[in-house]
Amino acid sequence: MSYFVVQTSLGAKIVSQQLSKLSSYKISIGRVHHSFSNSYELVFDDVVVSSNRQELVNIPKLVVGLDKGNLWQLSHFNYVIVINGNININDTQFSHYDFSTNTLKFVNSNANILVNNGKETLSFTQINGGIKPFASSGADKYQFDFTSQEVLVKQIPIKSLLIQGFHRDGVTTITNLGGNVNDGFFVSKLKILTDNSLNIDQLKLYNINWQSAKDDVLNKYSHVLPKLMIKQLLIFESSIQLPSFLIEKGNIVATNLCYDKQWNFDQSAFIFTADHIVWHDELFSSVLVQLSSNDQEVAIQKALAKWNKGSINFVGKWKDNTLHLEQLTLADIIYEMPEKIELAALPNIFRNIQVGKLAILQSLIIGKHSDFPFNLYNFQVSGTNVTLAKDQQLGIFSGTAFLKSEKGSFNRINIRYPDLVVKFDAQNHALLTFSSLVSGGMIESKANIDLSQNEPLSLQFNAYGITSALLENWKLVKQPPKALNYSTKLHGKLLPFSFSGTLSTNENDYIINHDH
Repeated sequence: MSYFVVQTSLGAKIVSQQLSKLSSYKISIGRVHHSFSNSYELVFDDVVVSSNRQELVNIPKLVVGLDKGNLWQLSHFNYVIVINGNININDTQFSHYDFSTNTLKFVNSNANILVNNGKETLSFTQINGGIKPFASSGADKYQFDFTSQEVLVKQIPIKSLLIQGFHRDGVTTITNLGGNVNDGFFVSKLKILTDNSLNIDQLKLYNINWQSAKDDVLNKYSHVLPKLMIKQLLIFESSIQLPSFLIEKGNIVATNLCYDKQWNFDQSAFIFTADHIVWHDELFSSVLVQLSSNDQEVAIQKALAKWNKGSINFVGKWKDNTLHLEQLTLADIIYEMPEKIELAALPNIFRNIQVGKLAILQSLIIGKHSDFPFNLYNFQVSGTNVTLAKDQQLGIFSGTAFLKSEKGSFNRINIRYPDLVVKFDAQNHALLTFSSLVSGGMIESKANIDLSQNEPLSLQFNAYGITSALLENWKLVKQPPKALNYSTKLHGKLLPFSFSGTLSTNENDYIINHDH
């Protein structure tokens, strides 16, 4: 076959037929060019590779450098340059055509590659770069250097992608991986091991802003993650926005993170900061969390945040979905309780929360419920061995707590120096002892409450020098007998208040019904 014949349409047809015989695909070539100034180079126009009526490759210009040692074979070339090509393949599509080249180069080409058994598509735009050497059946050693103007991964555009590295002994080492995502960027160094797991030396992300209309969006991506280890993760000035969760300007420095169908943080260290976190409409600012893990236990070395114009900090540990806090302190909090309190269930990883030492300092509590507004100024709490969450529900379920305030009001009745002690008996019933100065008099009260049933086993209320109208004002008794010094023994429900029992005053006893 002479060079002159090759350059004719007949020559292009002959080359197309020969290449098609070497594979299971139909290959057509529009025209073949040759220049005597470059004797070992052929230029093919309009190369199209198709299979089952589907176009796989469309290359307007393909430059092939022939192997000087064997010019007439079509399985190995000195170089192959794809110019302005469009390629649509899966990760095993060209295994039926065995060819190799010392250099495979792409110039301004596009590619759509099906991966993960055809479930995912990676779309590359404006690819430039190459592989040295390349073999369709897989080379033992090669190096690569690519750029792409844009890569589309799960509808997320990555611009100005750069990937460089080499392959040796079944391990692919990526020495430089980076790209831009919106106004941010990422860079990484990693290895793809022989079992296709990832060993990531470093992954750094800056100003990555991610949002989703679904809270469980992470589950959407977790199933596509391979087995991996991240030796160092660095995230700076990045944000995430979900319907019930927001992080603004978050920063993470973490080491030794592993994933194999689920995340494993054994022997890991983690430092997290954020300007703002919003969780179920609760705003936390200037957040700092420092953690370390060992043997499935996470040590909370430091946790600080600003919340409701005050501060919160704690230390402790986490294990088996239980948070054990050695110390939890809140100071200068101004907390406004909403009209309707709906406590969201905690995540299962915080199924139980136990606090060794609880302290609330100089805070203001405001209750806005229209039927029973209240406020407590200079509110303080000290507690020991307190269970603040049980089975993912917030509350006080065990321990001892002392609550006091300088002044306040319950349903618009002013009180001074209210004092409440909460303890629990052997049956886990809450024992409450309350006292306060009210309108020149004093009240004392004791209650034994079964929190699981929302019913007090008993409620004893003693008043000295206070009109009995207080009982009606505080929703305890409707239309009580008039008295200044009296005591009540009641039982009933807490939410809403509904009590029955007796009221004693001046050696007289009165029957109290909940509908009285």
